[in-house]
Amino acid sequence: MKIIINTAHQRFGGAIQVALSFIYECRNFPEHEYHVLLGQGVSEFLKKQDFPNNFFFYDFDFGIISFNIIKNIQATLGPLEKQIKPDVIISTSGPTYFHSKAPQIIGFNLPLYIYPESPFIQNLRWRKRLKLWLKKQVHFYYFKRDGSAYVTQTDDVNQRVRRALGIENVYTITNTHSNFYTENLQYPNRLGEKKEGEIRLLTVSSYYPHKNLEIIPKVLKELRNRGLENIRFILTLKEQDFTRNVKGFPGIINVGPLPPQECPSLYRECDVMFLPTLAECFSASYPEAMVMGKPIITTDLGFSRSICGDAAIYFKPQQASSAADAIEKLLKDSTLYKKLVIRGKKRLKAFDSPEQRTRKYLDLCQRFALERQD
Repeated sequence: MKIIINTAHQRFGGAIQVALSFIYECRNFPEHEYHVLLGQGVSEFLKKQDFPNNFFFYDFDFGIISFNIIKNIQATLGPLEKQIKPDVIISTSGPTYFHSKAPQIIGFNLPLYIYPESPFIQNLRWRKRLKLWLKKQVHFYYFKRDGSAYVTQTDDVNQRVRRALGIENVYTITNTHSNFYTENLQYPNRLGEKKEGEIRLLTVSSYYPHKNLEIIPKVLKELRNRGLENIRFILTLKEQDFTRNVKGFPGIINVGPLPPQECPSLYRECDVMFLPTLAECFSASYPEAMVMGKPIITTDLGFSRSICGDAAIYFKPQQASSAADAIEKLLKDSTLYKKLVIRGKKRLKAFDSPEQRTRKYLDLCQRFALERQD
């Protein structure tokens, strides 16, 4: 097959890691020809010299999406598609804002549109809720206009997307950690030497309001009030996001955004994965923590329990005292710590491996490429 992998619209966030993992994994399927449209967020971390001669790369920087930019995307990618003549186009995250001749398979990773029960949505003022609703209508229009099939990462999201878009061609291919987490690559430490008794809680995430990272200073203050002075929270935010939304309390360390290849090394420097998010389709942080042998503390919501099962400690959403309870419980119970690590290793078996995930994507591509020929 001749496949276009479209990341031209992607700029930042967890979708970058998913796209990178998929692109790198495609090297193990050399029977296909890959034309990779690189957006700024992906090109920053991808090394073209790592790829054989059946990969072709095209660089784009469309910037922040607007209606004028969407016209530019169509005007730019349309002639390129005509030149390449692909059998199928795949994007691990959408909408792509590109109406193609070839069938498009598009990943759906927008939880706020399908989880209205999220505390984040419930607490929005009406103006922001209206703005979110309007944005959803625009995104759903482009999803339905451009996609031939859609990929979700859990069965629950699959059913919600089917209802939301009113379509049947929705397929579940689970997310997972990338192969960077099993390659045992070593990078220089980002953190200083640990002090005696120091405990580090890691949150690998870009800033989004629904990630609820603003709760971290409140949790740390609660822990300090309980006499727990040895806790450090480690973040990977852009400095402006850190300064604007989280900074202001000692014990919070921001190392800045990391290339995906370096994230396993940061996990090794830390003790626990902490994720206070209020809405997810899937967070790769969960399987990343599992494969790195780190216990998980996260919000008690349906999506997190469906992914982590018994391999996490849960706390009430937006409640700093509940999060502090969960942290204190884990730190006082070394047996529980070990149990969560063991359960996490077992839980990994519920997810596709990076190779399995890529094979499923390519099988889906093959199916729609053949249907097009018919």
